[in-house]
Amino acid sequence: MDVISKAELFRRIGFGGDPAAAEGVLEVAGLSRPAKQSIHPDKLDAAATALASAFCWVCNRGDCHEEAVRIAAGRTVVPAADPSQCQVCGGSVNQRSIDEMVAACAARGWHRLLVVGGSPNARDEISRILHGRLELRALDGTIARTLKQARADLGWGDVVVVWGSSQLDHKVSNLYTGPKVVTLHRRSIQELATEVVRAARRG
Repeated sequence: MDVISKAELFRRIGFGGDPAAAEGVLEVAGLSRPAKQSIHPDKLDAAATALASAFCWVCNRGDCHEEAVRIAAGRTVVPAADPSQCQVCGGSVNQRSIDEMVAACAARGWHRLLVVGGSPNARDEISRILHGRLELRALDGTIARTLKQARADLGWGDVVVVWGSSQLDHKVSNLYTGPKVVTLHRRSIQELATEVVRAARRG
């Protein structure tokens, strides 16, 4: 099997920091010497593990850098080779926001999220990022609901987001009221997640 360059190794795993620092880690781990420009494929997994244990690579967003410092646990924070490889947000503000929402809901003991309204694409994106970490019901806000259905929905959800400023009929939104309800006046997924986090932390 052909060897690969160390520069390619660093790029693949997401390390965008000083190559000399990475070389030092590989040398201490007994995986390579700085004089070598390439590495054997059999050592790739061990090399990736060694580097991930020593470094936390993040994109250039200030909030990601702050979070990286908080979670680094002794690792050195370095730039990611590409924003998509950021160990905090994975290149997606929505991903990070939803992750924070999931953590806040778990801390509160919430397991079921009901979203009323929003575009089909936005609802699909929330479902994709959640990936089953919360039970989700995402309702089309343009389709009529009965009072009985709405009451059942409210009984099911631990937290209910009424997504205003989106595809939402007032005849539908007016059915969803009460202490579980969070009313959102902005369209973004990030704002939705932020409001749920606030609700969870209010107690």
